[in-house]
Amino acid sequence: MASIQGKVVEYYTRRSVPGAVVIVNDRSTVTDQAGRFSMDVPLGVVTIKVTHRQFYDYITSLNITAAIAYDIGTITLQSKVRAL
Repeated sequence: MASIQGKVVEYYTRRSVPGAVVIVNDRSTVTDQAGRFSMDVPLGVVTIKVTHRQFYDYITSLNITAAIAYDIGTITLQSKVRAL
């Protein structure tokens, strides 16, 4: 078992996104007030999906090759709301 950690922010403003759901295979967690998350993940290729009701989903794959902690950096979400 390995672990991943990262931060979820809004694409244009770079503000953190609290309450985003991070799903990896059959596991999930929710970002904290600072937009940060961490979770255990299995070895091998995993699909990471980040969802929030006010943002478009983000989906990517990651190959976890060793049982270590991976910092996957910053994930940016685009808002569904458009400014006038």
